[in-house]
Amino acid sequence: MRPQLLHLSGPQRGRTITYPGPVVRIGSAADRDAVITAPGVAPKHAQIEWVQDQCRFHLRRRDGQVFVNGNEVEEVILDDEDQIELGEGGPMLRFRIYVPQGAVCKPVHRMLSDARDVARTSGGGAAAHTWTLTRDLLTQATLRLKIGFPLALVGGAFLAGWLGGWLGTRDLEAEQRRTANMVTQQELANLRDQQQQQRDEVERLVRGNSVARRIQKDWSRGVCLVHGVFRLRRTDGAWFTVRGQAFEEEYTGSGFRVTESGHVVTNRHVLRPWLEDENIMGVIGTGVTPEFVHLSATFPGKQPIDIAPESVVLRQDELDVAVFQIPGPLLEGIPVLPLHLSPAEEEDQRAYVVGYPTGIAALLARADNKMLEGLRSRAATLSDAIDELARAGQIAPVITNGIVSNWQPNVVAYSAETTHGGSGGPVFGADGEVIAVNYAIQREFGGNNLGVPIRFAAELLPK
Repeated sequence: MRPQLLHLSGPQRGRTITYPGPVVRIGSAADRDAVITAPGVAPKHAQIEWVQDQCRFHLRRRDGQVFVNGNEVEEVILDDEDQIELGEGGPMLRFRIYVPQGAVCKPVHRMLSDARDVARTSGGGAAAHTWTLTRDLLTQATLRLKIGFPLALVGGAFLAGWLGGWLGTRDLEAEQRRTANMVTQQELANLRDQQQQQRDEVERLVRGNSVARRIQKDWSRGVCLVHGVFRLRRTDGAWFTVRGQAFEEEYTGSGFRVTESGHVVTNRHVLRPWLEDENIMGVIGTGVTPEFVHLSATFPGKQPIDIAPESVVLRQDELDVAVFQIPGPLLEGIPVLPLHLSPAEEEDQRAYVVGYPTGIAALLARADNKMLEGLRSRAATLSDAIDELARAGQIAPVITNGIVSNWQPNVVAYSAETTHGGSGGPVFGADGEVIAVNYAIQREFGGNNLGVPIRFAAELLPK
């Protein structure tokens, strides 16, 4: 979620600005995020801040007088389309919530309230309550909450009561994997609108840029969707369970082909996702072992291909890159992406990020309504959805573009948008060669994204 301000009056009247960071500092001082030099605007006038635990934006008055919808406030939770006035008779702004592709968030207190309302209205009792809450946790929570909330409860006294009742009424494995029902019609509509905007932007770009055109038409076919499902195996050989149901985690990422012999580059955290989660690592520390029950790569025009765990090669340092291999004959028609292995020039240049941000949500948004309803009606798993989308030729990566803003020995920063599902995708430079492997969102520095220079991935390839 990002804050967006439409300037209704004042020196920037008519401008709409979307701010990349979770905090927008408003005032007349030059160091503010939203600089508004107008009579009555204090140097440090007000601040808008995203509160993650509540999934809401808060507006706080600093040194200036602030009105929201005509009422003077000290601090208030902002809603979409709220009108902000900086000082009596001062500049007026329209606040809007910009939702990046696939982003969803719902505070826990709202999940609990909604679950109670559904149960009370539908008469479904505890089953309706737990299903509604479970669905919200899986679809509306932040990624950290989706994983961390259930696992944090595993070791607590609360487990025997609330969590026991929650899991006792449902098939955990089946519920976690009913992915076609995990995206609402409104979410799909929003995603489709955003994807159309992205396509329009890419089409505008490729009309006057041969490099962008080559990436869109050729190199993007060498970028795959990585889909993984893992469980935790106990020392006695049985699966780690919660109330008799095997714990299972499912995710998606990206990768790209780099050799004729079928080597594919991605992130280490795409092939070892549990390393990035403290809660899961805490459970692993008790002696259980993570084990994939499914790991595949799907390229445009191809059906999913199993990834052999023994083909995975990881870096042993902190750099977030890894390589796996698929037999070359299975990748017939898939291009080998060109790599920029010479020293990078430390200057601003264009960056193109290619990958599968937001995973299944973005893919389902591309599906036609008939396919989508078919997936919903049979409670399709993510594997089912990927298989059917692949058969329909609807597996294709998203392309975003921006500017390389900073070069460091071990990291490249750029402004091209991406989200968690885009991890492991290639970052192309101005010459049309891969300069980095996308791996993180640098939230504390203006929303920039980060990539590992491609030479560190190349070091994992056979000589």
